[in-house]
Amino acid sequence: MVTSSIVIVASITISILVQQTKPSLQPGPLLTTIVSYEPLIIHIENFLAPGEVQYLTDLAQERYQPSTVIDTETGRHDRLASGRRSSTAMLPRGDAIVQSVISRSARFQGFVSEDKFEQIQATRYLEGGEYVPHYDTLSTRRSLKQENMKTEEGAKRLTTIFAFLDDSCGSHCGTQFPRIVIDWDSEDKKWCEIVDCQERTLTFRPRAGSAVFWKNLRDDGSLHEDTLHAGLPVQKSSKIGLNIWTREELI
Repeated sequence: MVTSSIVIVASITISILVQQTKPSLQPGPLLTTIVSYEPLIIHIENFLAPGEVQYLTDLAQERYQPSTVIDTETGRHDRLASGRRSSTAMLPRGDAIVQSVISRSARFQGFVSEDKFEQIQATRYLEGGEYVPHYDTLSTRRSLKQENMKTEEGAKRLTTIFAFLDDSCGSHCGTQFPRIVIDWDSEDKKWCEIVDCQERTLTFRPRAGSAVFWKNLRDDGSLHEDTLHAGLPVQKSSKIGLNIWTREELI
Protein backbone atom coordinates (compact mmCIF):
# COMPACT_ATOMS: atom_id res chain seq x y z
CA MET A 1 0.00 0.00 0.00
CA VAL A 2 2.84 2.37 0.85
CA THR A 3 4.57 1.51 -2.40
CA SER A 4 1.39 2.31 -4.36
CA SER A 5 1.13 5.71 -2.67
CA ILE A 6 4.71 6.52 -3.57
CA VAL A 7 4.06 5.64 -7.21
CA ILE A 8 0.95 7.82 -7.30
CA VAL A 9 2.78 10.78 -5.73
CA ALA A 10 5.68 10.34 -8.14
CA SER A 11 3.27 10.25 -11.07
CA ILE A 12 1.58 13.46 -9.93
CA THR A 13 4.95 15.16 -9.42
CA ILE A 14 6.13 14.21 -12.91
CA SER A 15 2.84 15.47 -14.39
CA ILE A 16 3.23 18.84 -12.64
CA LEU A 17 6.82 19.18 -13.82
CA VAL A 18 5.78 18.48 -17.42
CA GLN A 19 3.06 21.13 -17.19
CA GLN A 20 5.49 23.66 -15.75
CA THR A 21 8.10 23.14 -18.46
CA LYS A 22 5.65 23.24 -21.39
CA PRO A 23 5.81 26.68 -23.09
CA SER A 24 2.73 28.77 -22.42
CA LEU A 25 0.26 29.52 -25.21
CA GLN A 26 -1.01 32.56 -23.31
CA PRO A 27 0.98 35.76 -23.96
CA GLY A 28 1.73 38.08 -21.09
CA PRO A 29 0.40 41.65 -20.96
CA LEU A 30 1.21 43.54 -24.14
CA LEU A 31 3.87 46.16 -23.41
CA THR A 32 3.66 48.85 -26.06
CA THR A 33 6.11 51.63 -26.87
CA ILE A 34 5.30 54.36 -29.38
CA VAL A 35 8.46 54.74 -31.42
CA SER A 36 7.15 57.21 -34.00
CA TYR A 37 3.97 59.25 -34.31
CA GLU A 38 4.45 60.10 -37.99
CA PRO A 39 4.31 57.53 -39.38
CA LEU A 40 2.75 55.67 -36.48
CA ILE A 41 5.15 52.89 -35.41
CA ILE A 42 4.66 50.91 -32.20
CA HIS A 43 6.86 48.23 -30.66
CA ILE A 44 4.91 45.45 -28.91
CA GLU A 45 6.53 43.24 -26.28
CA ASN A 46 4.87 39.88 -25.44
CA PHE A 47 2.83 39.91 -28.64
CA LEU A 48 3.31 36.13 -28.90
CA ALA A 49 3.63 33.66 -26.04
CA PRO A 50 6.64 31.28 -26.03
CA GLY A 51 4.34 28.36 -26.81
CA GLU A 52 2.83 30.24 -29.76
CA VAL A 53 6.29 31.05 -31.09
CA GLN A 54 7.23 27.37 -31.05
CA TYR A 55 3.89 26.21 -32.44
CA LEU A 56 3.87 28.69 -35.34
CA THR A 57 7.51 27.93 -36.14
CA ASP A 58 6.65 24.23 -36.40
CA LEU A 59 3.44 24.93 -38.35
CA ALA A 60 5.37 26.86 -41.01
CA GLN A 61 8.24 24.38 -41.30
CA GLU A 62 6.85 22.20 -44.12
CA ARG A 63 5.09 25.03 -45.96
CA TYR A 64 7.97 27.24 -47.10
CA GLN A 65 8.25 28.25 -50.75
CA PRO A 66 10.58 30.82 -52.38
CA SER A 67 9.33 34.33 -51.60
CA THR A 68 7.96 36.46 -54.42
CA VAL A 69 7.22 40.15 -54.92
CA ILE A 70 4.21 41.90 -56.42
CA ASP A 71 4.24 42.29 -60.18
CA THR A 72 3.04 45.87 -60.71
CA GLU A 73 1.48 44.93 -64.07
CA THR A 74 -0.79 42.23 -62.65
CA GLY A 75 -0.88 43.10 -58.95
CA ARG A 76 -0.11 39.50 -58.02
CA HIS A 77 2.63 37.87 -55.96
CA ASP A 78 4.16 35.87 -58.78
CA ARG A 79 7.59 37.32 -59.50
CA LEU A 80 10.92 36.31 -57.97
CA ALA A 81 13.36 39.15 -57.26
CA SER A 82 17.04 39.25 -56.36
CA GLY A 83 16.32 41.85 -53.68
CA ARG A 84 14.23 39.41 -51.67
CA ARG A 85 16.11 36.31 -50.59
CA SER A 86 13.79 34.41 -48.28
CA SER A 87 11.08 31.78 -48.21
CA THR A 88 7.42 32.20 -47.28
CA ALA A 89 4.88 29.89 -45.66
CA MET A 90 1.16 30.62 -45.81
CA LEU A 91 -0.41 29.68 -42.48
CA PRO A 92 -3.90 28.14 -42.48
CA ARG A 93 -6.53 30.59 -41.29
CA GLY A 94 -8.58 27.74 -39.84
CA ASP A 95 -5.86 26.87 -37.33
CA ALA A 96 -6.89 27.80 -33.78
CA ILE A 97 -3.57 29.44 -32.86
CA VAL A 98 -3.41 31.36 -36.14
CA GLN A 99 -6.97 32.58 -35.59
CA SER A 100 -6.05 33.65 -32.06
CA VAL A 101 -3.19 35.77 -33.45
CA ILE A 102 -5.57 37.37 -35.97
CA SER A 103 -8.08 38.16 -33.21
CA ARG A 104 -5.34 39.67 -31.05
CA SER A 105 -4.13 41.78 -33.99
CA ALA A 106 -7.68 42.98 -34.66
CA ARG A 107 -8.22 43.96 -31.03
CA PHE A 108 -4.89 45.80 -30.92
CA GLN A 109 -6.06 47.93 -33.85
CA GLY A 110 -9.40 48.83 -32.29
CA PHE A 111 -11.42 45.73 -33.18
CA VAL A 112 -10.88 46.11 -36.93
CA SER A 113 -12.87 43.54 -38.92
CA GLU A 114 -11.03 40.22 -39.12
CA ASP A 115 -12.27 39.98 -42.71
CA LYS A 116 -9.72 42.67 -43.59
CA PHE A 117 -6.76 40.48 -42.63
CA GLU A 118 -4.72 38.70 -45.24
CA GLN A 119 -3.70 35.12 -44.68
CA ILE A 120 -0.78 35.30 -42.24
CA GLN A 121 2.62 34.61 -43.77
CA ALA A 122 5.72 33.29 -42.04
CA THR A 123 8.89 34.56 -43.70
CA ARG A 124 12.21 32.79 -43.14
CA TYR A 125 15.63 34.31 -43.86
CA LEU A 126 18.58 31.94 -43.79
CA GLU A 127 22.24 33.03 -43.71
CA GLY A 128 22.73 35.77 -46.31
CA GLY A 129 18.99 36.28 -46.72
CA GLU A 130 17.55 39.79 -46.83
CA TYR A 131 14.80 41.99 -48.22
CA VAL A 132 16.01 45.29 -49.65
CA PRO A 133 14.08 48.51 -48.84
CA HIS A 134 10.47 48.23 -49.99
CA TYR A 135 6.90 49.21 -49.20
CA ASP A 136 4.13 46.86 -48.09
CA THR A 137 1.38 48.62 -50.05
CA LEU A 138 0.72 49.34 -53.71
CA SER A 139 -0.85 52.71 -52.95
CA THR A 140 1.78 54.94 -54.56
CA ARG A 141 -0.63 57.16 -56.54
CA ARG A 142 1.51 56.47 -59.60
CA SER A 143 -0.83 54.26 -61.55
CA LEU A 144 -4.61 54.34 -61.94
CA LYS A 145 -4.37 50.72 -62.96
CA GLN A 146 -2.83 49.89 -59.60
CA GLU A 147 -5.29 52.07 -57.70
CA ASN A 148 -8.28 50.36 -59.34
CA MET A 149 -7.13 46.78 -58.72
CA LYS A 150 -9.68 44.78 -56.77
CA THR A 151 -7.67 41.58 -56.45
CA GLU A 152 -6.46 40.62 -52.98
CA GLU A 153 -2.93 41.59 -53.98
CA GLY A 154 -3.99 44.92 -55.44
CA ALA A 155 -5.94 46.35 -52.53
CA LYS A 156 -4.16 48.78 -50.25
CA ARG A 157 -2.46 47.41 -47.17
CA LEU A 158 -3.43 49.77 -44.39
CA THR A 159 -1.27 48.34 -41.61
CA THR A 160 1.54 45.89 -40.97
CA ILE A 161 2.43 43.84 -37.92
CA PHE A 162 5.75 42.01 -38.16
CA ALA A 163 6.12 39.53 -35.30
CA PHE A 164 9.43 37.78 -34.63
CA LEU A 165 9.55 33.98 -34.22
CA ASP A 166 13.30 33.33 -34.51
CA ASP A 167 15.96 35.82 -33.40
CA SER A 168 19.11 33.71 -33.78
CA CYS A 169 20.43 35.70 -36.75
CA GLY A 170 23.20 37.53 -34.92
CA SER A 171 23.71 41.30 -34.70
CA HIS A 172 22.59 44.00 -37.15
CA CYS A 173 19.98 41.76 -38.81
CA GLY A 174 16.81 43.53 -37.75
CA THR A 175 14.00 45.41 -39.48
CA GLN A 176 15.18 48.83 -40.61
CA PHE A 177 13.37 52.02 -41.64
CA PRO A 178 16.09 53.81 -43.65
CA ARG A 179 14.20 57.11 -44.01
CA ILE A 180 13.81 57.58 -40.24
CA VAL A 181 17.08 58.98 -38.87
CA ILE A 182 17.54 59.09 -35.09
CA ASP A 183 20.46 60.27 -32.95
CA TRP A 184 20.40 57.57 -30.30
CA ASP A 185 23.22 59.24 -28.34
CA SER A 186 20.74 61.89 -27.24
CA GLU A 187 18.03 59.38 -26.30
CA ASP A 188 17.47 57.23 -23.21
CA LYS A 189 19.63 54.10 -23.26
CA LYS A 190 16.55 51.99 -22.56
CA TRP A 191 15.78 52.32 -26.26
CA CYS A 192 18.72 50.05 -26.97
CA GLU A 193 16.77 47.12 -25.56
CA ILE A 194 14.41 47.14 -28.55
CA VAL A 195 16.35 48.99 -31.26
CA ASP A 196 19.89 48.76 -32.60
CA CYS A 197 21.45 51.95 -31.23
CA GLN A 198 24.53 51.46 -33.41
CA GLU A 199 22.45 52.18 -36.51
CA ARG A 200 21.78 55.78 -37.57
CA THR A 201 18.34 54.86 -38.88
CA LEU A 202 15.50 53.20 -36.97
CA THR A 203 16.30 49.48 -36.75
CA PHE A 204 14.38 47.06 -34.56
CA ARG A 205 16.20 44.20 -32.91
CA PRO A 206 14.68 40.79 -33.65
CA ARG A 207 13.34 39.43 -30.35
CA ALA A 208 11.23 36.28 -30.44
CA GLY A 209 7.69 37.03 -29.28
CA SER A 210 7.90 40.78 -29.89
CA ALA A 211 6.36 42.62 -32.82
CA VAL A 212 6.41 45.93 -34.66
CA PHE A 213 3.21 47.64 -35.85
CA TRP A 214 3.04 50.48 -38.36
CA LYS A 215 0.56 52.33 -40.56
CA ASN A 216 1.48 52.23 -44.24
CA LEU A 217 -0.89 54.98 -45.37
CA ARG A 218 -1.63 58.54 -44.38
CA ASP A 219 -5.15 59.53 -43.34
CA ASP A 220 -5.92 60.63 -46.92
CA GLY A 221 -5.06 57.14 -48.21
CA SER A 222 -1.73 58.09 -49.76
CA LEU A 223 1.45 56.16 -49.14
CA HIS A 224 3.57 57.30 -46.20
CA GLU A 225 7.04 57.33 -47.75
CA ASP A 226 8.76 56.93 -44.38
CA THR A 227 7.35 53.40 -44.04
CA LEU A 228 10.04 52.25 -46.44
CA HIS A 229 11.67 49.34 -44.62
CA ALA A 230 14.11 46.49 -45.10
CA GLY A 231 14.97 43.12 -43.63
CA LEU A 232 18.71 43.42 -43.03
CA PRO A 233 21.03 40.57 -44.12
CA VAL A 234 21.15 37.57 -41.79
CA GLN A 235 24.68 37.07 -40.47
CA LYS A 236 24.21 33.55 -39.12
CA SER A 237 21.57 30.90 -38.47
CA SER A 238 18.14 32.31 -39.39
CA LYS A 239 15.44 34.89 -38.78
CA ILE A 240 11.73 34.10 -38.97
CA GLY A 241 8.84 36.52 -38.67
CA LEU A 242 5.12 36.76 -39.28
CA ASN A 243 3.66 39.24 -41.76
CA ILE A 244 0.20 40.26 -40.52
CA TRP A 245 -1.46 42.68 -42.94
CA THR A 246 -4.81 44.46 -42.97
CA ARG A 247 -6.41 45.60 -46.20
CA GLU A 248 -8.53 48.60 -47.06
CA GLU A 249 -11.29 46.33 -48.36
CA LEU A 250 -12.83 43.13 -47.05
CA ILE A 251 -11.08 39.97 -48.27
